[in-house]
Amino acid sequence: MSSCFGQHNHAPNPGVNLNSKRIYGPSREAEPVQLKNEYEKADAELLMRMEDIRNKLYKK
Repeated sequence: MSSCFGQHNHAPNPGVNLNSKRIYGPSREAEPVQLKNEYEKADAELLMRMEDIRNKLYKK
């Protein structure tokens, strides 16, 4: 029990990617920012396949 208490009983943790602006933003005090999702534009074949699946699942 005594090993759980006190400031000297903790292993040092240097941290990972502490200077990464992508992970932590411009500073520690800054508001979090949601990254924009970017998707590739679907080609015609994929759009047709999606429409076929949608029609099978949700018949009108």
